[in-house]
Amino acid sequence: MWGNSFEVWGETEMKNVPADMEGFLSHQPWWRTGVPTEIIRSREGVGELLHRVKQVKKNPFFVVDSVLQDQPVFAPLFAHEALFLFDASASEPKTGDVDTVVSIIKNRAKPHDVVVGIGGGGTMDLAKAVGICLANPDPAHTYQGYGLDMKKGADIWVLPTLSGTGAEITPIAVLRGPEKKLGINNPYTAPSVAFIDPGLTSGVRKYNRFFTMMDCFFHHYEITKSATSSETAVSDALDGISLSRDVLTSGVEEFRMDNAIRSAMASVLGGSSTIGGRVGAAHAVSYGLSNSSPTLPHSVAVTLAMLSLGDLYPDGYEDTVSFLRINGMDTPKAADFGIGAGAVEKMTKTALGMEKLWQSCFGVNWKERATEGYIRGIYERIVSR
Repeated sequence: MWGNSFEVWGETEMKNVPADMEGFLSHQPWWRTGVPTEIIRSREGVGELLHRVKQVKKNPFFVVDSVLQDQPVFAPLFAHEALFLFDASASEPKTGDVDTVVSIIKNRAKPHDVVVGIGGGGTMDLAKAVGICLANPDPAHTYQGYGLDMKKGADIWVLPTLSGTGAEITPIAVLRGPEKKLGINNPYTAPSVAFIDPGLTSGVRKYNRFFTMMDCFFHHYEITKSATSSETAVSDALDGISLSRDVLTSGVEEFRMDNAIRSAMASVLGGSSTIGGRVGAAHAVSYGLSNSSPTLPHSVAVTLAMLSLGDLYPDGYEDTVSFLRINGMDTPKAADFGIGAGAVEKMTKTALGMEKLWQSCFGVNWKERATEGYIRGIYERIVSR
């Protein structure tokens, strides 16, 4: 059913997409999947967040992307002492980062009842992991996985400053661990409140804006191709494809409010579609790549993966090449991030462990397709480019 739905997506665009903030603020909810997060649309995201903190009498601890220090709109946040700066440009969040922030919070004089993540997907994931791990005593890496018994921690609020990751909605905090890159997948990891202000993405550089929207597109694309996605998830993902395609084909060189709104809406759909859907092969392959290079952004890793999956996702491959060309972006290579033939075995082992994603891609008989030889061949193609 999903394949037939996807075949016609290019002929049907999402209707009545707002082009300005007035339209965005008054627009009806555009996601179909029920989400556990209160989504607050705002044109004054920082101010509304801080007002809400005072209104509900919370004692917040802020986890903020360090790059935001240079942008005046975020200055009120840096007046707070209870703050951890995370350098998201250096690496995706690690389980050790979670343990560090948890220790800092527990050693403060007054308990903090809400952890606020402000930044892109990595910063929000760090805040989400910290929030739940505050109530669970073991090191963060022991909670990487699915279906683990965990207690609810502090409330988690987020303010995304980069659109496309979907992390503002998802009950997943993706982390690099000592042995694997894998999320803490738990309902208590979902943010309780997300403040969505598309204008806050105006300071994002083209590279980040482009590749994050590429990841958003891949996310939706893989969910529509999945053998395990619900009908509602596919419907959200189809709208997400339409929105992200509009952004990527119009060019991301300059900040445009209409594109910022489309990106924010696509990102929320990326989160909602995850609740009833699951990504597939490109994300499975990306985890092996990311685990072999601390400097490789997740969004670039997924792009590298899709560029070597033309046999499995021919239309996804063609779109990837087209989006790179339209936006004047160089085609990324594994060697740019220090990944060579010597990493193939390690990457293959990592990807083999992504069983749920291979099942999403190939269905109940996934083990017949996602063999060690098949996956190794993918990585051999990637490192030889």
